[in-house]
Amino acid sequence: MDNNNLQEFSQKNIFYPNLKQSWILILCFLPVLVISAILGEILKVIKIDDNIINLIQYTVALSILMLIAFTCKNNIGDKPFVHCKSKVSVWVYVFVVPAIIGLGGLIDAIGTIILPEMPQYFKEELREAMNSSLPTILTAVVAAPVLEEIICRGIICEGLIKNISPRAGILWSALIFAVIHMNLWQGLSAFVIGCFLGWIYWKTRSIIPCIFIHFVNNGLALYSYHYYCEKLGYDFEVTAAEIYGLNEISVITIYAAMFLVSLGLLLKIGIKRKIHET
Repeated sequence: MDNNNLQEFSQKNIFYPNLKQSWILILCFLPVLVISAILGEILKVIKIDDNIINLIQYTVALSILMLIAFTCKNNIGDKPFVHCKSKVSVWVYVFVVPAIIGLGGLIDAIGTIILPEMPQYFKEELREAMNSSLPTILTAVVAAPVLEEIICRGIICEGLIKNISPRAGILWSALIFAVIHMNLWQGLSAFVIGCFLGWIYWKTRSIIPCIFIHFVNNGLALYSYHYYCEKLGYDFEVTAAEIYGLNEISVITIYAAMFLVSLGLLLKIGIKRKIHET
């Protein structure tokens, strides 16, 4: 093998994870969930509050997954997995808020049309998971944004961007993000929002805006449930069209316009892809 081919080979094999390694990492999540479930049963025996148990189980499971990824990266001498030192304009944080509101609303509106109705047992699980306890809030708006973004964008998307291409890396990491939610209803939203998060990560070369977007998205979802369902008494699957007395096409148009205008402003302020030097 000549020097040029050797250099090309080495450049393709120093980044973790590639596509195969990404799926293997996600498969590792299954035994990790078993460990987490055993831990939960132990904590129940000593009468720890269920919401605190859920927070501990979630944090432990994703932390183990990160530890596996760290170990694999260190074994091949890959560079640090997360970029958080890149300077990001404050306007990015301003405009991603209406962007994620518009995108999330658009997905929900379209989802009510194309997805089957949620099974009753799944509705009950979501209701239980969206209570107003402090551990639940910490899980949804702190642990999830930080841990999921480190794994799905900082590790998986980063590796796939380097090993394949930015476009493929963003799409595959979004699909993996959808798969780990393990249900169709959250999976659709996770895939589309995952594409947006991957694009933001690639453009800014920073994990921080992704964590912020994830925080806003989860926080708004939790707030909306408590305001519209618990306070105002709407059904769990109430749509924006029903709340505001509009037809679905109008709602889709409004949310799409909100997202597209915000996206245009993000591009206009000069959000630029920074070349990642390896």
